[in-house]
Amino acid sequence: MSENRTQKAPALRDALVALAAMAIMYALLAGQGLLLVQANVSRTVAISMLPLAVLIAIVVPLVLLIRYMKSRGLELGFTRLGSRGWHVLWQVPAVIVGAAASSAIVGSLIGMEPGGGSTADDLAKDAGSVAPVLILLAGYLLLGPVIEEIVFRRVLMGYFDTHMPAAASVLLTSAIFAAAHIAPPVIVYTFFCGIGLALVARFHGSITASFIVHVANNFAASAAVIGALF
Repeated sequence: MSENRTQKAPALRDALVALAAMAIMYALLAGQGLLLVQANVSRTVAISMLPLAVLIAIVVPLVLLIRYMKSRGLELGFTRLGSRGWHVLWQVPAVIVGAAASSAIVGSLIGMEPGGGSTADDLAKDAGSVAPVLILLAGYLLLGPVIEEIVFRRVLMGYFDTHMPAAASVLLTSAIFAAAHIAPPVIVYTFFCGIGLALVARFHGSITASFIVHVANNFAASAAVIGALF
């Protein structure tokens, strides 16, 4: 089932704008990081400012994208799940376990080492950085999935659905979703996770379901960081 069956299908310009929103997000992250480096602030100050930088980087392109979609008459895709909503209960572990197992198999075949500690892991080692890291994780857990589900599962997959078979649309969307995460160990996992998220969105006909699974996945990935803080 395609999530866009009863919604307006995005056009090429919409797909390009959605990708531009992601580019703006990364540009804002990089730009603010460079400003902090050039300002030569201390590590403590940089850590305290990082959550605000992340929130700005996510919120600005998200607001611009939402306004653009409304001007184009494109629904965001967050609709009620209905009677099949309970399936999310098994889809959450299925996507997470399936993506982890698949990425582990592929990683072993191509000789890829598991990803090391994340930036949040490093920040967690600083005694005074608990609050900033928690705020950073909140943005990662909630705001990140909002813009990513709109961009990848609503707009890109919706556009590809009008030009290719469903399987190709899912695979291409997931490949772009994975590439956007840059780090090789993360790319492999994200590709398989993207496939799961796409299938969940199509099953329910709504990105509300894939958003829930996405948040659960991010929470699972952040559990070690949260544990390191306490």
